[in-house]
Amino acid sequence: MEFKPRFLATAIGSLPHHDAEVACNLMIESFPDAPPWPQLPSRSYLENMYVQFCEGMPGVRIDEEGRRVWFESGGAFVDELENFYLSVERRKAERFAISEQFASGLTAFLSPSFEEKLRNVPYVKGQITGPISFGLTVTDEAKRSVIYDGTFEEVVVRALSLKAAWQVQKLRKAAPNAKVIIFFDEPYLVSVGSALISLSREQVISDIRESMSECGADIKGIHCCGNTDWSIVFEIEPDIVNFDAWDYLEGFLAYHTHISSHIERGGAIAWGVVPNDERVFDVDVDQLVDVIESSFEALEKRGVDRTLIAVHSMVTPSCGLGSASVEVAERTMDLTARTALALKERYFPDGGE
Repeated sequence: MEFKPRFLATAIGSLPHHDAEVACNLMIESFPDAPPWPQLPSRSYLENMYVQFCEGMPGVRIDEEGRRVWFESGGAFVDELENFYLSVERRKAERFAISEQFASGLTAFLSPSFEEKLRNVPYVKGQITGPISFGLTVTDEAKRSVIYDGTFEEVVVRALSLKAAWQVQKLRKAAPNAKVIIFFDEPYLVSVGSALISLSREQVISDIRESMSECGADIKGIHCCGNTDWSIVFEIEPDIVNFDAWDYLEGFLAYHTHISSHIERGGAIAWGVVPNDERVFDVDVDQLVDVIESSFEALEKRGVDRTLIAVHSMVTPSCGLGSASVEVAERTMDLTARTALALKERYFPDGGE
């Protein structure tokens, strides 16, 4: 679908808060047009982005006290794997549910407490760890990244896809008038192509495409918060490409031909222009607007239509806020919302329709 967000603002997902209801209220109040459910890694190791979505995967083992997650292929693994693929084949959505123990923010967000607040939002956002980052971070019993084992790799790709699909179903029910956005968070794409990571371009594209293809979201995005080979991301053809525009702007703008093609086919760019650390206290809305304006100017000089870029732009924090202080997180959320509003008023004073 062609997506025209016109500086729609949202967040990456994680917050440092411990109270799930407080976090949900903050998300909805800060981003009333596209609230995301809050990931709360400070509450529990089980809400870490690499643990949160592994619930129910065959062979997965979690040592909460030792803060470790891994896969084992021994013991009951064969039976677990067989049951897993039966559920995949039958698309048993509840088999891929994300429980309150692993995602207290999602459970709260979907609860009757927020039914009225979500009833008429135009967009609602979910997120999930992407298969490349998950597969490189989580290991087997020999401490080898599971993405290098074909069986585990396939489990990860299929499970994450169906967990995203489960989210979509639940978010659609909670926000019946909204289009559902799902971001696949892929921080480890920064390592693809390095001497330390032996993954082919084709494998990266195939795994992410497969995870995205069956999730059923109206709008699908990829978030990467560092320098990467952006041509890989654009080749996957997500609806949204989200990047850290605060620290890695120049590297991203170097892919101007890909950015142009992406926008022309109806895709959006989510500018992660608001810092997610103490630097957020040293900037204001005008400075952040200037960063976006200078980016538009640079792209315009390279042949990308400025108005078209604006139509297809979103505003987000540079990355998640799970490791930030509450003060930093709340300042970042506020600046993101106000920066998006300032840009919208500048480019689309009549709403843009």
